[in-house]
Amino acid sequence: MVRSVVTGAAGFLGGAVVHELRRRGDEVIGLDVRRAPGVTLADVTTSGSWEKALEGADLLVHAAAVGMGGVGELAPVRAGRATPPSGITTAQMRKVLLGGTATVLDAAQRAGVRRVVHLSCVSALGDDAPHVADESAPVGLTGEPRADAIAAAEQTVSAAAAHGAPVTVLRIADAYGPRAGRWTLWPVLLMRAGRFVLVDGGRGMLSPVHVDDVVSAVMAVAAAPGEAVTGQVLHVTGPGTATVAEFFGRYASMAQVRAPRSVPARLCEVVDAVDRLPSRQSASVGGRPGLLRGIGAALMANVDPRVRVDLGPLTIQDVTRRGTVSGDRIAALVGWRGEVDLDEGMRRTGSWLRDRGLLGVPEPARRG
Repeated sequence: MVRSVVTGAAGFLGGAVVHELRRRGDEVIGLDVRRAPGVTLADVTTSGSWEKALEGADLLVHAAAVGMGGVGELAPVRAGRATPPSGITTAQMRKVLLGGTATVLDAAQRAGVRRVVHLSCVSALGDDAPHVADESAPVGLTGEPRADAIAAAEQTVSAAAAHGAPVTVLRIADAYGPRAGRWTLWPVLLMRAGRFVLVDGGRGMLSPVHVDDVVSAVMAVAAAPGEAVTGQVLHVTGPGTATVAEFFGRYASMAQVRAPRSVPARLCEVVDAVDRLPSRQSASVGGRPGLLRGIGAALMANVDPRVRVDLGPLTIQDVTRRGTVSGDRIAALVGWRGEVDLDEGMRRTGSWLRDRGLLGVPEPARRG
């Protein structure tokens, strides 16, 4: 029997991988800082007793992450009320995404784990990726905390691979589907509260990949010959692309709400800056922060709070990309390509949302 360990097992992708590994008959140990059925409590950012789980493991899938807009970071979404920030700081993101990755890789090496799959994200490519980015596109600092932490974690993995670690990076595109926070639950809840918007008309491009395709890609890489995938960075994307307007328009149709209105990117930037400021009283010192808050207040004056600008955990960069990503390398090395197109992926996602009562309620709060 194959022995597999998954970090971030209570999360969106980690939980989906655990489910599939158990379905196929593996002995699976799921690790996470959050409680969930079949999950062992473990903080993989520091050494501890959890490392014993890696002894004798054939496969380790490292999916632990924070700051990604997952279900565990969902705050209440109500019409007319500002959504509070998730509370995830840049330091916490670096601790989990970078420090946790280094700790897990070190532990895996000591335990002799035969195959490690590290789940990353196309956010690592930043804003300057080519029109159709393959894995040779440069990865560097962008100034966006989440993207920079993801890129730094990838560099840590690459360094470990250069020293012989049997590790592969799967750089996941815009993953949506059941239990997806960032690309599914957040937008749906914000649309139903009348606050989600399209930036610059929703002309940005997405590379949607359904969670079922992500899981099948992990399985394909785990089963591939080590010499084919060790040390590789591989993009995982679906069989097609979509504009931001088309993608989120599917959710609006499901929820039977008006399509999100379009706002200029500059307005989103100002609102984001205003929301990040301290209170008006503390911000007024020295004049400048208070002035910026005043600009934001003027922009929002006489605007119904139901149409307040809110992208949830998505960044302006996420929804204004001009390029997409190529999945040719994983196809060439492993023979895997995404099979769930947007029509089928949204059908599966809609069924899940409907089964949980997340469609058709006028003013939703957070739901589990």
